[in-house]
Amino acid sequence: MILLLPIAVYLTDRIASNGEIPRNVSVVGLDIGGLSRDDAIVVIKEYETNLKSEKAQFVVSGSTYELDPLSVGLTANVDEAVDTAMNQRSGGVVGGFVPWIRGFTEQVDVDLAVTVDDEAIDAHLRDWEKDAIENPAFEGSVAIVGDGIDFEYPRIGQRIDRPAAVALVDTVLTLPERQVTELPLTDSVPELTAADIDEAVATLRRMVSRPVLLYNEERNVVLTVAPDEISSATVVEVIEDSPARVEISLDANRVAEILEPHRATLELPPVNADFEVDLETDEVTIIPSKNGTALDPESATVELLETATSGEAVGDLIFAEGAEPEFTTADAEAFGPLGLVSEFTTQTPGVDRLHTIHLMAETIDGYVVWPGEEFSINDVVGQRTEAKGYQRDGAIINGEVTCCDEPANVGGGVSQYGTTIYNAIFFGCYEDLEHTPHSIYISRYPEGREATLGFPQPDVRFRNDTDAPVIIRNSYDGNSTITVRFYGNNGGRHCEAERSERSNFTEPKLVYEGNWSLSPGTENVVSKGSQGWTVTVTRVMTMPDGTVIREPYTHRYKGSFRKIERHPCDIPGSGVPCPVGVPGVNGLSEAEAAATLAEAGFVVNVTYADVADAAQDGIVISSSPGGSQRPGTTITITVGVYTPPPDNDT
Repeated sequence: MILLLPIAVYLTDRIASNGEIPRNVSVVGLDIGGLSRDDAIVVIKEYETNLKSEKAQFVVSGSTYELDPLSVGLTANVDEAVDTAMNQRSGGVVGGFVPWIRGFTEQVDVDLAVTVDDEAIDAHLRDWEKDAIENPAFEGSVAIVGDGIDFEYPRIGQRIDRPAAVALVDTVLTLPERQVTELPLTDSVPELTAADIDEAVATLRRMVSRPVLLYNEERNVVLTVAPDEISSATVVEVIEDSPARVEISLDANRVAEILEPHRATLELPPVNADFEVDLETDEVTIIPSKNGTALDPESATVELLETATSGEAVGDLIFAEGAEPEFTTADAEAFGPLGLVSEFTTQTPGVDRLHTIHLMAETIDGYVVWPGEEFSINDVVGQRTEAKGYQRDGAIINGEVTCCDEPANVGGGVSQYGTTIYNAIFFGCYEDLEHTPHSIYISRYPEGREATLGFPQPDVRFRNDTDAPVIIRNSYDGNSTITVRFYGNNGGRHCEAERSERSNFTEPKLVYEGNWSLSPGTENVVSKGSQGWTVTVTRVMTMPDGTVIREPYTHRYKGSFRKIERHPCDIPGSGVPCPVGVPGVNGLSEAEAAATLAEAGFVVNVTYADVADAAQDGIVISSSPGGSQRPGTTITITVGVYTPPPDNDT
């Protein structure tokens, strides 16, 4: 029974201490024997908290620095340590007896694994090194200063012995009581050599020794970058991070500033797609659009650096794709095939006005009227002026053809073009917005289907009410014809013209003109004039589905004036008196002559002249003018004055 007593105590103790830390077991000196797992974790966690909260102090070259353990991620593996403690003196019922006996006399201490972030420690060491060490290793320097290059060669210095210092910091942070610790230093040898600095200096000298030409072969253009511009954009950096190196680059923002003044001459704007018309075949083709080109600071920086550092004189000038055109090839293709829709030709009246008609035609030639847009001759051409090259010619002013002193005579004759384009509008089945036929019928134009022009009115306007553009093309055949063609796609409309008979005839209006050279009671027929009448022209539009639309337009021609010349006194309502004969007053006395002329309605002016005959003293010897004169005309009479000769006897 004495031998069985220890076994009984062992079994009783084993049962009683199940789930507890074995006796005489500790973690980093903290006795946790007999504690439950949770209680043991609380004890060790408190120890970990103390490790994290206690700052450590380190000395670098005489300067002291504090390190917060939290800044380097200090943490302890508490669970692992407690689990290891729990497993001490473990074993089966039989195998655990001997470890149980030893537990009364042997102490077991378990390590606590503490970890930190060595990279974070290294970052602190770098900061302390920069602050505390007065003679760190110098990797050298290179810089462009003014027109020269300044440089210094590398030098040996001091630095923190990183591996030893990191290990030392790791150790200190695991201790609950931390002493101020000095970190070891070692020599710091620069990675760069004098040869590296010399090579960088040589490269910089090559860069600024001469201009660099960037050439674009496709466009045959050159951009010259001067040495001082290269120098202003050059950036030199000595990189100390391993591997240490001298980096030479160009500032892309500065290169962009250098390129900026050249954009206007080197860059190309986008080009819209356009339509080309062959007037012989009436074929419409698309001229493709082009994106704009732009100077590219990024590629220019690369090319400029490569060329300048290599010592070459010429590099590539690369253009980037610029803005897209507003009207692309795809936009043009979306309209589908285009062709001749309508055309009209008129005979030109003579060589005097050809220049003016051709000038207007050339101004409008090629104009594109987009779907939904309105076209106006006056908006496109503007006022016809002599400064623009328009000449003077006959124009209908106040109901009659007049030439050529009025402002309306500048550009006279352009109604020829107005009539021609109006008929292209008419037969193209486009929406007529405005046209005004001449007030007087002109036989070379289609009756009732013609248009005059003035500025700002009258005008010729139409709306492109189709889904395709209208391309206006003009041509002329020497001195004989002017032709307007419309190219597009009107959706299959077809237009014809119907003209009514003339009606509501009126006789020409009689107009008298004064001619002082004619004798009263006589007249001269200048123009017989022409009748006026009313005519209706109807546009008959047949739609693709067979629907017929009739668009009548009624116009009244006023006819030209019947013009007769008369003496102004014979013109009714003129109030001009007819001339009367001047009475003969020679031989009458001054008083008699004055009374006779005044009674006839004339104004008398008297002059005097010496006479040798005493019988002519006080007598009218002449008068002027004579013949027939207008009442109120001044008649000058000359009266004789006799002066007796001197008496010789006296």
